[in-house]
Amino acid sequence: MTLPTDFAPAERTPLPELQELADIIKKNPMTAAFHAQPVPLLMINNCRQTVFCNSSFQSIAKSKSPYETVGLRPGEALGCIHSVAHEGGCGTSIFCRDCGAAASIIKSLEGKAHTEECHILRKSADFNEALDLQVFTSPFKYEEYELVIFTVLDISHEKRRKNLEHLFFHDVLNLATGLRYASQMLCRSSASDRIHEQCLKMDNTISQLTEEIQAQRDLGKAEEGKLKVAIRPTSSKGTLKKIWDMYSSHPLCADRQIHIEEFEDFYFNTDPTILIRSLGNMVKNALEASEAGETITLGCQKDGEQAHFWGHNNCFIPAKSQRQIFKRSFSTKGEGRGLGTYSMKLLIEKHLQGKVWFESTPEKGTVFSISIPMNEEQTTE
Repeated sequence: MTLPTDFAPAERTPLPELQELADIIKKNPMTAAFHAQPVPLLMINNCRQTVFCNSSFQSIAKSKSPYETVGLRPGEALGCIHSVAHEGGCGTSIFCRDCGAAASIIKSLEGKAHTEECHILRKSADFNEALDLQVFTSPFKYEEYELVIFTVLDISHEKRRKNLEHLFFHDVLNLATGLRYASQMLCRSSASDRIHEQCLKMDNTISQLTEEIQAQRDLGKAEEGKLKVAIRPTSSKGTLKKIWDMYSSHPLCADRQIHIEEFEDFYFNTDPTILIRSLGNMVKNALEASEAGETITLGCQKDGEQAHFWGHNNCFIPAKSQRQIFKRSFSTKGEGRGLGTYSMKLLIEKHLQGKVWFESTPEKGTVFSISIPMNEEQTTE
C-alpha cells in the first residue's frame, strides 16, 4: 500500500534492516576517513534514510551519537520545521517541493550527481534558526546496496554577506544620487560664482564616490561570473579623455600631473565601462606610486587586431613585489588593499578577452599595459 505524500515517496525501510546495514558500514575502514572529513556527510538509502553519519554532520545536527541519525532523513536529522508538516516525514510535505536537498537527493537516486542550495528553518528553544546550505549528492554503490552520499556546506555567512552587500550598495548609491541632485539644484539656484565653483567640486567628488561604489559592486559580480558585458563602439581618445577628466581633479593628483601622449584616434568594439574602470585602477596605482611633482603618462595605439593602452610612472617595483602583482590581496600600500591590479586582470582577461601585463626596471620605471581585441573596427563619420 502506497503511503500518502505531497512530493517524494513516503515509504521507509524498517529500522532493523537499516541498523544491520549501518553496522556493516561501521566496520568498514573507510568510515574513519569519512569521520576525519571536516565536511558534514551522510550516507542515505533509496528511501532517503540515513545509514551513516560522520562526526561533522553529527555536530551540525546537534546529536549526541551518530546512531541517533540512523533511519532519519536529512531534514529530520537537522530538525527542519517542515519535516513534521506531513505524516510521511521529510520530503513528503508541500513545502518539500521547493527544497533543494530533496531535489538533489531525488536526482542522485536517479543516478546523477547533483548540487542545490537548501534553506532550512529548524526549531530551537526560543526561535527558528535559519540554515543556508549548499547540498551535494552523488550515487554510491556499497556492495549490493544503492546509496547516496549526501554532503553539505554551511553558506549562511556567505548568503548574509551577499544580502548585506546588496543592501549596502543599493542604499549608498541612492544616497550618492540624492547628494548629487542636491548639489546640482544648489548650483542652479545660486548666482554666486564662488558657490557655483564649490558646487562643481562637490558634484565631481560625488561622481568619484559613485564610481568607487559601483566599481566595488561590479568586482563582486565579476568574481561570481555575473557581470554583464555591453559591447559597443568605443573611441580610444575619448576613453583616455574620460580618464583624464575623472582623475585630473582627484585628490591623488593634487601635486602630480597626468599627460596623454598624442596619437591618432581609432574606434573599436568593447565594453567602455569595464575598460574605463580598469584603466582607472591603473591610473590610481600610478598616482599613488608617484612622488610629488611627477607626471604619469598615458597612451594608446593600434597593434594589429588589438587596442593597446598603457600607463607609465617613474616608480620601480622591487622584484619581490613584482612576483606578487595581480594577486587578490597583495599590496605595497598596506593591509586591506591590493584589489586594483587584481581587478584589472579579472575584468580585462575574463570579461573582455584581453591581456594585462607590466614591465618595471630601475632605469625606465613601470609601464602597465592593457590590450583588448579590436573586434569589428568602427570608423567615425
